Amino acid sequence: MHPATKPRRRRPPARQLLLSAAARVFARDGLEGATTRAISREAGVNEVTLFRHFGTKEHLIEAVVGSAFGKRAPKPAERHPGRRSLRADLAAFARGYEEQLVENLPLIRTIVGEIHRHGLCQHQALYGIFWPMREALVERLARASKSGEARPGLNAPIAADMLAGTIFASVLRRAGPGARRDYSVSEYRDACVDTFIHGIAVR
Repeated sequence: MHPATKPRRRRPPARQLLLSAAARVFARDGLEGATTRAISREAGVNEVTLFRHFGTKEHLIEAVVGSAFGKRAPKPAERHPGRRSLRADLAAFARGYEEQLVENLPLIRTIVGEIHRHGLCQHQALYGIFWPMREALVERLARASKSGEARPGLNAPIAADMLAGTIFASVLRRAGPGARRDYSVSEYRDACVDTFIHGIAVR
């Protein structure tokens, strides 16, 4: 290679281009208003390529949610949850989950706002927002119940959804117009974890 020649940047695969473009178009135009043609144009590929990769717009929506949430690798601090206290693990979950929600908030608000129009497909997509972090949280809570860190017989899936739902509601509320800021994000998150631990503590 000539020293003055710069290496050409490799174009991302068509599937990744379509996923990124679809996330932007869904957030901008809504699930109902977004068209496969607009998504293809945004991605810089032809519409046939979109259908070859995803088949339908509904499958594309599910793939977008899965790309944003479902396959994200856990952060290094979350890879060995059993080696830390329950409080530390719950705090790590709350922080990581909140970061994912904030990062993808425009798409999430679109899904929540139009979920009644798309039925089962969007319910599955919205449910996918909690994975894989929810799986890890359920497993950690079940282990805490067995080890005595939490009360015996704790329903781990319900408890996990309660903590995740509290974080989810907080992110949506803060993003609303005229939202009051009586406390910092970290103060709220710490209070959520403290209250949650008190609720699942051994009696």
